[in-house]
Amino acid sequence: MWMDEAKSTINALKALPADKLDYRPHPKTRSAKEIVDHIVPHANEVVEVLEKGVLNYVTDANYPTTQDAINAYETANAKLEKAIASVDDNTWNEKIVPMMVGGKNVWECPLRDMCWTFLFDTIHHRGQLSTYYRPMGTRNPSIYGPTAETMEEQMAAQSN
Repeated sequence: MWMDEAKSTINALKALPADKLDYRPHPKTRSAKEIVDHIVPHANEVVEVLEKGVLNYVTDANYPTTQDAINAYETANAKLEKAIASVDDNTWNEKIVPMMVGGKNVWECPLRDMCWTFLFDTIHHRGQLSTYYRPMGTRNPSIYGPTAETMEEQMAAQSN
C-alpha cells in the first residue's frame, strides 16, 4: 500500500510550483515547504523502524528544492520496498517499537501500527497540499483520479 501511495505523493510533490513554496492559507498552517519537509522523511523513518526496530522522528528536515525532496523520497521508497519484504507476519503484528523524538520515547505500538500511522500521516498532509495548488495558481495533480481540469478537458474533447 505504501508503494501505491508513494506514486501519488511523488505526483503531488512534482506539481508544487517552486516559486510558491512559502504559501500557507492561514498563519497557523504549515507552508507548502514545511509540509514537504514534514512528510518526505516519513519513508526513511519507516525504513528505520523496519530495519532497526526504532523510529527516530525527524523534526528538522530541510530540502533545498522540491527536486531534492523528490529524490530523497524516491531513494527512501526503494529501501522501504526491500525492508518491508523482509518482515515476517509475527514481527509485523507483535513487535513493539518505540517512536523517539529528541532521544525520548514518546510513543510505542506494534510495528504494523507505526508503519500505518506514518502512511496515514503522509496521506493526510498530502491532502492538505491538495488544497494549496489552486490558490498557488497551479493545477491540482491527479492523486486518486481525474481533477476538475482533467474532467473539463475530457468533456471538451468529447464534444469536438
